[in-house]
Amino acid sequence: MIAKQWLLVGVFGVALVGNPYLGCSHAGASDFTYAEADMKEAVLGTWQGSADIDGESVPFSLVLEQASLRSRSIAPKVQPECGSRSFVKPAAACLSSSDMPVTGMLSSENPALDGAVEGHVQAFRTLDSVTLTLTLQDGKVLTGTIEKQALGDGRVSAAAPLGTFSMARR
Repeated sequence: MIAKQWLLVGVFGVALVGNPYLGCSHAGASDFTYAEADMKEAVLGTWQGSADIDGESVPFSLVLEQASLRSRSIAPKVQPECGSRSFVKPAAACLSSSDMPVTGMLSSENPALDGAVEGHVQAFRTLDSVTLTLTLQDGKVLTGTIEKQALGDGRVSAAAPLGTFSMARR
């Protein structure tokens, strides 16, 4: 009797090693706690901010709207889920994320932060933290994390870091 139980445990253990998904069950349920409308509400619209570039404080306004992939002049990054190669069977370690292309207009008196922008926002299971990546036409990139309707740790860079920025909802 005990030998049968150990045999059953052993068979299940081998099956779990062969297919790590056996121990997990999603039953078609979504991992996300938000819908597309929630993501739009969290990110799109008018933002007011200030950047520190070369020791100068530069106030700016940013208006973001959703872009279609066809309207983007920058080719979207291809990010396959679980696209890496391994000679060891992976254990279902994919991250669920949402990616939304955005376009907009950055307005300031400083020409370094003025003009059209395009990029994307990315969120994982919740909207507690949304990653923002925007590219100006001259190649400058603004990156940061939106949390609680504000972004406080933004970076402005080109080939090298140029400064920092923060922004909040208007």
